[in-house]
Amino acid sequence: MRYRRRVNRNIILVILASFVFIILAVFVQKAYFKSVEARNQRIIDEAISQLKYRQLSIDHDLSLMYPLLDLNHLTDSQLSKIYMLICTFYYNKDDMKSYFVIVGNALFYSERGHDFGHAAYLYTIMARHFLTIGADSTAYSLVSKATKYGSFYDVENLITRIHLLMNFSRYLISINNFDEAERAVNQILADAPKTASFSDIFPPLFEKSGNAIRPLILLAQGKTDEAYELACEVYEKYKDDNELLSNYLAFDFYMPILYVKTMWAIQHKKYDMAIEFNREYTAYCNKYNFIVKKQQLSGLLRSVLPDTMQKEKEKLSKELSEGSEKLSRAMLGEYAFFANEKFSTVMEQLSLKTEISERVQSNLCIGAICVFVLIMLLLIFNTIYSESQLDGLTKLSNRKSMIAKIRRLELLKKSYSVIMLDIDNFKSLNDSYGHMFGDEVLKGIADIVLDHEHKHIKAYRYGGEEIAIIFEQANIEDVIRHAESIRSKICRTKWSQTVRVSASFGIGTKPANPIKQADENLYYAKSKGKNITAYKINDVRYLAERRLEIRNPMPNTPLELLIKK
Repeated sequence: MRYRRRVNRNIILVILASFVFIILAVFVQKAYFKSVEARNQRIIDEAISQLKYRQLSIDHDLSLMYPLLDLNHLTDSQLSKIYMLICTFYYNKDDMKSYFVIVGNALFYSERGHDFGHAAYLYTIMARHFLTIGADSTAYSLVSKATKYGSFYDVENLITRIHLLMNFSRYLISINNFDEAERAVNQILADAPKTASFSDIFPPLFEKSGNAIRPLILLAQGKTDEAYELACEVYEKYKDDNELLSNYLAFDFYMPILYVKTMWAIQHKKYDMAIEFNREYTAYCNKYNFIVKKQQLSGLLRSVLPDTMQKEKEKLSKELSEGSEKLSRAMLGEYAFFANEKFSTVMEQLSLKTEISERVQSNLCIGAICVFVLIMLLLIFNTIYSESQLDGLTKLSNRKSMIAKIRRLELLKKSYSVIMLDIDNFKSLNDSYGHMFGDEVLKGIADIVLDHEHKHIKAYRYGGEEIAIIFEQANIEDVIRHAESIRSKICRTKWSQTVRVSASFGIGTKPANPIKQADENLYYAKSKGKNITAYKINDVRYLAERRLEIRNPMPNTPLELLIKK
């Protein structure tokens, strides 16, 4: 196999192999991550199926969720779901410190994974918390943020959609959008029975909570009597002395009902009833630490009690304690600010960390692409440069590249030898059979010479029908053997015309000028009958022994044509 063609073929194979490797690597990576994602999803689904969603089993549910975060290559959507469930459990546990540590992660991955339903739910569940502590303005601003993710009615998960709509309805009441608030309540009541597939505790809880919002809508519209009647009706229908109370049930059902009753009693100046309703309301506030809610309603009641009820006013004042409302509001403002700053800071830190990671990955990819492109360009440049060093007809290296090669060898003081070959009677062949046949002979002999190329053996078209072959660090015997091998192959070759083609060879070696000596020996070979190799050792010229006879002599060829140069 020809050395040069083998090199060029290897370059092309390297380029093709690189492209194939990159494509295969991309497909393998995608297939790997897809299989890992599917495996992780199966593990997550199995863990979720074991959740109990009960107040007494929150620690058990959390113990199922936290190990999921250790899974490798979780997607943003999967992380969003895990963190959202952890946030929900911490909220149900009333562990708001842990909640605000986690909620930033949950919001970050929800937004990155485009799980806008989860993100909206997290904002509204935070809004609900701020509602319970009396930070209504903060709560409604969070609900407003949640609306940017789209319509709550389009959220697929039933539990998430109900929680969204419950907090959304309170926000709508605060901005006097009563028709939309009623629509939200209707959707909650329509979805409540469907939540039995999650847990049997959900349908009655959501039905109670949804119906408790309607009296608040009527109260906000100024229909106090209708609100009171509906509150009493709902209370009688759903009150259960044996049920297990929770902060959800207290805040979403009992407290709204008692708030409406207290406001009705105050409006109708039935202060004894108002005090009784407020006492029940306060009991829930004390039990679940809704201190600001208690201060707000008790403070309002104390302010409207007549002077004739001085004893009751003093009792309310004692319960509230002097300056407690102001202190609570200050602490509330501080806590609300801290909570907002906490999850905002977590989101910013995660965003920065992810941005840095993505930039590093992007820079690595860009660097790898640049290196690959550079290698490809170098290979292509090398191929183009190599082609520019070739003779167009014979594909041998040209004379310019030969001169450059000799200069490098002389500069490095390397020993080298040169074979000069000249096609015998080439002008006569051109004249007799045409230039096309002459080109065929040139290319054919060049192919034979190229078959003998090696790392340290390089062939050049010296000019016309002359070819030079440079040997690096070869002894004279190897050079003679090489010349004879080429000469014999030329003699054996059959051509399109029935004609004999041969060539004469001259060898030049160091310490003389190899090119000059080879040229002189070539003409010596010509003078000795052609089709022979001449060389010089110790200033004595020799002719190589012909070991092969010409097997295709041309018939009917004049003798003078055969010996004429």
